[in-house]
Amino acid sequence: MEAPAAVLALVLAMTAVGGAALVWFFPTWGAVRHGYEVLSATLVALLAWGAWGSLRAPVRTLEASASAADGRLALQLLLAFTVLSALAALVLALPLPAVLGRVLGVLGTLAGLGAFVPLAAIRATRGGAGGLAQGIAELLLGSLLLGGIWAGMVLGHWYLVERRLSNRYMVTMAWANVAAVAAGVASVLLSGRNPAPCEDLAGAAFETCARTFSPILRIGSMTLVLGLGVLALIALIAGFNVKLAREGGRSIQASTGMFYLAVILAPAAEFAAKVRFY
Repeated sequence: MEAPAAVLALVLAMTAVGGAALVWFFPTWGAVRHGYEVLSATLVALLAWGAWGSLRAPVRTLEASASAADGRLALQLLLAFTVLSALAALVLALPLPAVLGRVLGVLGTLAGLGAFVPLAAIRATRGGAGGLAQGIAELLLGSLLLGGIWAGMVLGHWYLVERRLSNRYMVTMAWANVAAVAAGVASVLLSGRNPAPCEDLAGAAFETCARTFSPILRIGSMTLVLGLGVLALIALIAGFNVKLAREGGRSIQASTGMFYLAVILAPAAEFAAKVRFY
């Protein structure tokens, strides 16, 4: 596949799936106004739409190959994820039963998770290390990292809307951020089993691939060094988040600022890891 667009699609899809899972299954359901879910579901729908749009061109390059059917299925599931998340936001914004919106959101999340299977199958067909199982594991771990940090930033902003909201939700999210860092480390380390960009190509194929990547990323283990280095910074931020969330009050705003930094850094770590995915 066209690697740069495919990597972008993976990062957007993982952020959407991880964020959606926390929106619909996190204990904030029923404790905050449904505007929080409306905002989050709308953003998730936009992320999923971006993943679908980014994946279309790479999938076209798979026509007449063994992975063509997997590519089309991944697109269909991402589109279903987009539509169901948008419908969930719409239902919650209207005077309709809130449980219907949650059901639609959960179904959308399942569709997004389902898209990981054909995406990993494409990788397995192309000879990726560990086959289908490792591909799915890399995507799940990446979604925990990206989704956990994204959801923390959105929740932190919601405290500006509901100022009397208990800080226990932010504390839980801060610990989820710690778990997300661990998942990110596992994701980057697993990616080390995959070849660096252009490493397994030769001739014209190598020249085509080389033009799409920075020379730095083509150095053997540089993607691992970059990924783990960025995650070390995110781990430091995660420690501050736990402390600030426990303090509550205005410290929640400081914690949200920390999540801002993590949201900028986390995609860089996953881009470095997923550059090796296909």
